[in-house]
Amino acid sequence: MRRFFWTGLALVAGLVGSTIVTASTRSNTKIDEATRSYWIAAHNLTKEQVTLLDRLEQSTQKSEAKRLKTLGGQVLLYTSSVDRFLKSNYPEPELLCSPPPGLGEIAGTDGATIEQVQVYCSLYRSTRELSTIRTRLNHQASLLNTGSGSGGKKPVLQAKKSVNVPAAVNVSSRNVLVLVESSRQRLAQMQPAFPEDLRISIAQPTAPTQAADVREIR
Repeated sequence: MRRFFWTGLALVAGLVGSTIVTASTRSNTKIDEATRSYWIAAHNLTKEQVTLLDRLEQSTQKSEAKRLKTLGGQVLLYTSSVDRFLKSNYPEPELLCSPPPGLGEIAGTDGATIEQVQVYCSLYRSTRELSTIRTRLNHQASLLNTGSGSGGKKPVLQAKKSVNVPAAVNVSSRNVLVLVESSRQRLAQMQPAFPEDLRISIAQPTAPTQAADVREIR
């Protein structure tokens, strides 16, 4: 179903802004034919994100500039796909999922359920985290290239003797891992909103990781 998020049903901003599905009223019946295309598209995007997160996690184990750039490109392609999905259903995802303070109620949908909006906004927020991850990947690749003096150019950081490239890459990799785990947790939390036959199992980390600097996420 396309473009079903339109003015009509008022949804409380605080409810759709929640990242955790805490009160799903969805039954365990099969997918409603009217919403099948929406749920299948959201399900496929979720599966793609799980695969991408696995690759990102692997990149933190051994950082290589070429691989990091490739992953950055994959992240960009994925977030572009999510953005197309979001805008095909509602023209202003930021307004729906991150309403201005004090707005109270926002224009919601004329046919969508709370669960559909929750999944929609969860995917929206995932693009913010992934964009931050992409920035960090590019930064790591730049550090690695600078450290090796690749490209025949004078390393930009050569004059900064205090810069420890391996240490800086390790810190960035740890922050990427934290964001990966945060994204996995978000995907796991949104599963109850899906129809039962489209839910997927998402592995959770067995040990806590130090908090990342997520100031780039708004």
